[in-house]
Amino acid sequence: MSRSSLRRELVVPITAVVIGVAVAIGWVSMKAGSDAVFSLTQRVLVDMVSRINVATEKHLDGALTALESIAPSSAHMPKEHHFNPDLQVLEDKFWTASGLFMDMNNYVYFGGKDGSFLGVYRISQSDVQLFLRSPIDQRRSVYQVSGVGDRSHLIRTDEFDPRKRPWYQAARNSEAPVWSGIYNNFSFHYPTITLAKAVFEKNHEFAGVVATDVTLKELSNFLSKLDISKNSVAYIVDEDGYIVATSGKEIPERTVNGMPERMRAVDMKTVLISSTYAKLSQLNVKTPETREFDLPMGLVDMAISPLGNKQGLHWQTIVAVPRSDFMSSINEGFLQSVAIAIACILFALTIGLTIVERVIRDIRKLTAAAEKFGNGEAMPKLDIRRTDEIGILAQTFTEMENKLRFDKLTQVANRESLFAQINHLQIMAKEQPENFSGFTLLFVDLDRFKNVNDNHGHDAGDKVLVITAARLRSAIRDTDEVARYGGDEFVLLLKNTKTTIDIHNMVEKISVLVEEPIALENAMVGIGASIGWASFPEDGDDYVRLIKIADSRMYNRKRDRKTASIVHAV
Repeated sequence: MSRSSLRRELVVPITAVVIGVAVAIGWVSMKAGSDAVFSLTQRVLVDMVSRINVATEKHLDGALTALESIAPSSAHMPKEHHFNPDLQVLEDKFWTASGLFMDMNNYVYFGGKDGSFLGVYRISQSDVQLFLRSPIDQRRSVYQVSGVGDRSHLIRTDEFDPRKRPWYQAARNSEAPVWSGIYNNFSFHYPTITLAKAVFEKNHEFAGVVATDVTLKELSNFLSKLDISKNSVAYIVDEDGYIVATSGKEIPERTVNGMPERMRAVDMKTVLISSTYAKLSQLNVKTPETREFDLPMGLVDMAISPLGNKQGLHWQTIVAVPRSDFMSSINEGFLQSVAIAIACILFALTIGLTIVERVIRDIRKLTAAAEKFGNGEAMPKLDIRRTDEIGILAQTFTEMENKLRFDKLTQVANRESLFAQINHLQIMAKEQPENFSGFTLLFVDLDRFKNVNDNHGHDAGDKVLVITAARLRSAIRDTDEVARYGGDEFVLLLKNTKTTIDIHNMVEKISVLVEEPIALENAMVGIGASIGWASFPEDGDDYVRLIKIADSRMYNRKRDRKTASIVHAV
């Protein structure tokens, strides 16, 4: 198994879990936000069309109030009221009526059966126009006036006969107020709708028609001031599908032969109007309803409500909002959450990888130590300072090495460890011959050791073995090894030996160290060392053979030493 595999085993699941949790939280948040936005959208849209309807019907009702202030219906008066068609009397009343609802119903007028006409158009408090045509005049005069009776500033004259206008015809045969169809205003050619009411003199003879206008331009101005959303649109259509008013910038009319002509909703260039109305063209709602349509621009939420039914207009109010408008804040929040989640993931992975790397680093130490232990090499110092399972494992591993690799008494390598190391060196010699320079085994047998046991006891003998093992360790390099082969026999593994001279020098060095006196509790003792050696690969390529050769040379040296000792004694 490669060294990186454990990292993958630890990092991949942690990364997957962290990312999975972040994605799950993000999805749940997005879903909850989307559901909340959808629910809120429906309520906002219904509330919006209701507000539009209330405000629009207020303007429509304001027109009726303006007319009632001029010609009250019998139902609103304690006794029968007769209309006085005198133009001077009406002028004063019209000044008052035109100022009641200046934002929408600021133009009130009267057309008599004899062609007479009087109208007051209150543009502002200081800007007022008077439209006047007496029964004997052939043209209508328009004045800029400052008060009742002022005729000082004539603006223009025109050929205007009220009896030919659509509002007059609509109200002529009705005793109740009636709304005209949408038509172009005579003076300014604005698409206009008029509330007109026939009035009667004391003998119940028809006197003419009083009326007030609601220009569709003013309705559009009102809709454009509504704060819905960035890309939304609110519009009103009549029962024939023509635009009455819209909050958009596109003008709902076009010029044909120099005259403005109203546009159908499906013909508008504003895609949100034409596309949504095309979906609703067959829909006749009775109460406010919401709809959801998937259009090329994306999901669109809509609300539609009937408008003006009590006035007999049968309009529809429609508010259309791209879902993305309401989701923009949710999307921004989601993107912020994603950024935070990514930062948290990176932070968590950094912390996790740091912890994992610390764990892997210590496990690698244990792995390297295990490899060396298996090869018979000395284990490096683990230096793992932990109190968790890995720390316990390292401590256990060290204790296991001491038990399995080292001689219990002398704390040098035991025989099995020696053989494992020799086997490892032989493998290296085969695999990397260019980097291998051989090794030498020194077989050391202690002379006169039996005398120590016999004369001073086994405890003294054990002490001599411990001291001798320490002296042998001090004589070799850190890369070499000392092993207790058995009893009073030791084997030294010398790596990278160069020449026979170096070997003999090492033998002499060891002999001198071993033969130094050893102080026991009650005596000084001395031992000797008989040493034989064998080199790899010169003396053999098998450690059993090498041991036998070194052992044989050791006995030859021991024999020679005894012979020399006898000769010296004689």
